[in-house]
Amino acid sequence: MAIKTDMSKAYDRVEWSFLKALMLKMGFSQRWVDWIICCISSVSYKVLINGSPRGIIRPSRGLRQGDPISPFLFILCTEALVAKLKDVEWNGRIQGLQISRASPSTSHLLFADDSLFFCKADPTQGREIIDILRTYGQASGQLLNTAKSSVMFGHDVDNSTRNIIKATIGIHRDGGMGSYLGLPEQIHGSKVQVFSFVRDRLQKRLNTWSAKFLSKGGKEVLIKSVAQALPTYVMSCFLLPKAIRSKLSSAIANFWWKTNENSNGIHWIAWDKLCTPYAEGGLGFRTLEEFNLALLAKQLWRLIRFPNSLLSRVLRGRYFRFSDPLHIGSSNRPSYGWRSIMAAKPLLVSGLRRTIGSGMLTKVWEDPWIPTIPARASKSLLDNRDPLLYVNDLIDQSTKLWKLDRLQALIDPADIPLILGIRPSRTYLSDGFSWSHTKSGNYSVKSGYWAARELSRPTCDPPFQGPGVSALQAQVWKLKTTRKLMHFAWQCVSGCLATYQRLSYRHIGNEKGCPRCGGPEESINHLLFDCPPSRQIWALSPIPTSGHIFPRSSLFYNFDFLFWRGKEFGIEEDTLELFPWILWYIWKSRNRFCFENFKEPPQETLALALQEASVWKKANTKEAADPEPLAGSALLHSSLSRISECQTDASWHSEDSLSGHSWVLVDQDRILQLGLKSSRRSLSPLHAEIDSLLWAMECLISLGITTCAFASDCSDMISLIDNQDAWPTFAAEMASFRSLVCFFPSFSIRFLPRSSNTRADCLAKNARSRNSLFSHVSSSVPDWLSLAESLFPIF
Repeated sequence: MAIKTDMSKAYDRVEWSFLKALMLKMGFSQRWVDWIICCISSVSYKVLINGSPRGIIRPSRGLRQGDPISPFLFILCTEALVAKLKDVEWNGRIQGLQISRASPSTSHLLFADDSLFFCKADPTQGREIIDILRTYGQASGQLLNTAKSSVMFGHDVDNSTRNIIKATIGIHRDGGMGSYLGLPEQIHGSKVQVFSFVRDRLQKRLNTWSAKFLSKGGKEVLIKSVAQALPTYVMSCFLLPKAIRSKLSSAIANFWWKTNENSNGIHWIAWDKLCTPYAEGGLGFRTLEEFNLALLAKQLWRLIRFPNSLLSRVLRGRYFRFSDPLHIGSSNRPSYGWRSIMAAKPLLVSGLRRTIGSGMLTKVWEDPWIPTIPARASKSLLDNRDPLLYVNDLIDQSTKLWKLDRLQALIDPADIPLILGIRPSRTYLSDGFSWSHTKSGNYSVKSGYWAARELSRPTCDPPFQGPGVSALQAQVWKLKTTRKLMHFAWQCVSGCLATYQRLSYRHIGNEKGCPRCGGPEESINHLLFDCPPSRQIWALSPIPTSGHIFPRSSLFYNFDFLFWRGKEFGIEEDTLELFPWILWYIWKSRNRFCFENFKEPPQETLALALQEASVWKKANTKEAADPEPLAGSALLHSSLSRISECQTDASWHSEDSLSGHSWVLVDQDRILQLGLKSSRRSLSPLHAEIDSLLWAMECLISLGITTCAFASDCSDMISLIDNQDAWPTFAAEMASFRSLVCFFPSFSIRFLPRSSNTRADCLAKNARSRNSLFSHVSSSVPDWLSLAESLFPIF
């Protein structure tokens, strides 16, 4: 059974004396504890009476809700409760939930003040949990609210046992119909009905926005930041039914196109086309199906990356006890949560690559370990190949280098340079996984979403239907104007403007003619460029016009002229940047004539457009940068340069077969030692930078120099060293780094601007351009490198 508890005023009842004693018991220093107690006890409150604050209330207990430190302090308080639960579970007085024999038992799930306790459906065990909660409450000040708490039983528990347990624990409310942390407590029956609350929640939020006057730019922000983000938490745990996803997309599309609350608007373009990237002519909205799969793939990635987490251990005992999540078939009566995670398996597998540590877990002909995109197994030269050949058989175990003769005898020659770029681990690191679509190798939902979009595309290209307008649509988002006018320009290029000709084409009305000049058709180009009032506005504008150059009868040519071709005719860029405001006020002038019967003079329309453009540009003019931080950085460099510093760099090019590596040890700009070498081309420029750092550390250790700082012009490498777990692609390199860094008493590395790292940069480039494998470590440059070319001062 499961007991869902509700603590009455959980934050307000925390006793300060209990929190202080607990922190001291956990090993916090007295000074730190005093600081925390001072922070939480210095609060005071006032009461608003008729709008004026009156009186002073000084509390003697409680944590302020909204204070950033309060949730962490509350979690510390629950450590006492957790310790007591573990103690009684260890002594066998309660038995936690165990979904399979191989899974660990779980007695509690706590998230701040939301608590869920599991035990056997037995009155004695239920009473034990309640006694623990009462003891914890007496010490911490917490009070169990039995009216809002609930208990949920398994299907095999009979009614008489349920009633006895309810009477014993004092909780009479049945659970299972509510939610825990925003998710349904039970997932059974029709999934459309279970997840209908997501649709209702989104529809309620959209209805509150419909009454507000929003531009397309404002709607875009609300859809991307709120509407499409609202079901994110649910979609990260469960695969939403297709009917729910369809209704969510339909509700968002209606909100996008509607102009008032009584209609759904004209859907000029299919929603799927709007969900394409900006560069492909869309608006960058997310499709919920691919986004749902990308979120679920994150859960599967965590099961692989963190096999010792509680969720991974629980699911392993139930579904992949003797395997891993990537190599299992169908399961017996799987839960809906597991089926949802497995739905994202094809997406994750499509971008996974095996990272080589020792090579003992990676099969040469089956596992995707060749660093291509997508990753694949290696190609064989032989017709009969050993299916049980592992990568470690291709590595010399004494030198930790590849067996070149073995590679040439078995592997396709095209794969050998890619394999030689992989650096096997020197510390027998286990093989792992990396995600091919990110630089770090760590899975991200963003990269997973675009990978899912690529998988959902048809394998064959559609037949050619003539030139497209995607380039024009993509250029719209590069305009220097307001977001509203960007959307207006995009609507013009995409044919989404409600002119009489476009409305008639969609069978809305019978009129096609222009209401202002009486022309036969009011097309988008006619409205904006060809109509006599519009031609007068363009003639008066700062943008030069000519009958055979601009404007013309083609809408796409006119936008092409305003985007690019106008610069070829010598028109200043600042002048061309005015056209979005001119187009917008031509459209507004036309609407005033149609709906208000007011004919606005062209001069007035142009004046309004130029005034708005001037005001916007003035508001977005950047102020001059403050030069003061430069002095601070120079001072920092001066203080850091008092000790010797090893500056590293690498040179890498995709067309070259070699990489160049270099390091320079300097002391107050005096060169002490230097090194340069070439090696087989690394997998990426970042791999080459890390190889340079590792080689520099090895050289300095062999020279007996371990009291120096390091510097590099590669900011990604510094981020990698600071957060190594977030870069699984470089697991082998970081294992080598950890084995070397222990020789340096105080290792430190800083970012060095490229302009200040010219010596190491020059050495690395010359090492790569020599086109031969070599290594040079000395206090001077090699003879074949001229002094003028080396940029080294002579001392």
